[in-house]
Amino acid sequence: MRGRVVVEGVRFAAGVASAPSGVVTLWKVATGGKAVGCLPASSVPELLHAAGLLPIALESPKDLSLLTGQVDAWLVGTGPHPFPIPPGEIPRFIFPCLPPDSLEEALDRVEALAEWVCAVSGHPASEGALWKSIRTYGIRRSLLDALDERCIRETAFLTPEEHRDIVRAGIFLPTEAHSRLLSSILGIDPEPSVLPAGGEKGDPLIVLARRFCD
Repeated sequence: MRGRVVVEGVRFAAGVASAPSGVVTLWKVATGGKAVGCLPASSVPELLHAAGLLPIALESPKDLSLLTGQVDAWLVGTGPHPFPIPPGEIPRFIFPCLPPDSLEEALDRVEALAEWVCAVSGHPASEGALWKSIRTYGIRRSLLDALDERCIRETAFLTPEEHRDIVRAGIFLPTEAHSRLLSSILGIDPEPSVLPAGGEKGDPLIVLARRFCD
């Protein structure tokens, strides 16, 4: 038998996955922040998060229809998109999809994105906010890994549909909220911090840029 916390968490995730507009609206009202539609999912969501933006990796036209009027800016790749970006005057940034030739080129791309993020949000992503975001996303990734391991180990813990809804809820929820949902369903406390190799040393933009060179 699953406990009440798990049942309620699964139910909440299903509601977010099927009707995300409500939680996005609440987040925008509570924070005054803006939502950025990402096609494809951003490789450096920490940049947006650190500047007080909500990155939303839309997967289909249906996702966009569920968020009518909620997307305040677009971050798009140069490759084919799963659906056309709606026309309009809202800000958009095109991030190259091809691998960079060097770390310097990767850093130039990340710095250009950081400048655009600052213009959209109205304030820059500080070094401290970037390190916090890197930790926050690291915690969420570790919880998602723990969820997958639990489902493999205990095949009756979640149905495939429930697992999909829990993961999909993370598209629309702030990362911290998704981590709280995951940790409550799993019945575990998230790690207090997840640091990159070498700890929080140097420029976090270089840490993000290295992702494109690995």
